[in-house]
Amino acid sequence: MHPNPLSHAFKTLFVTIILIVCCLDISGQAIAAERRVVIPAHGQPILSGNMHGSDWLVAAPESKLAYCEEAFAAFRGSAAQSYIISHNIQSLNPQGLCDRMDQYYSLEEYADDRLGSAAAIAPILFADTPIGTKY
Repeated sequence: MHPNPLSHAFKTLFVTIILIVCCLDISGQAIAAERRVVIPAHGQPILSGNMHGSDWLVAAPESKLAYCEEAFAAFRGSAAQSYIISHNIQSLNPQGLCDRMDQYYSLEEYADDRLGSAAAIAPILFADTPIGTKY
């Protein structure tokens, strides 16, 4: 009996799909493993995106920078980042993000906004402020 060529093609396609899925899973795990978790020094609280401006305003500089490093990594990994053409946003770094968030929360109307929202909005809202310049 001769093997069915169509059956062989389906088996080859199935094995190829399985290999591709496994490769994607491995590369996704490698990216996640390479991402560094930043913990603030001296037992400072860890800020999260669900916290509010009032938490940001009383947080220690180490906690703010730890949060900004995580938020910055997420920002750089997002597809939306590639559409932003402002030099001040493209040259942003974690400390610059913290500066932008300080600016954002210095405005009273934003005090109740969550940190995750501020991290997404503040770089765009203050894009005309050069990096390293305090407001």
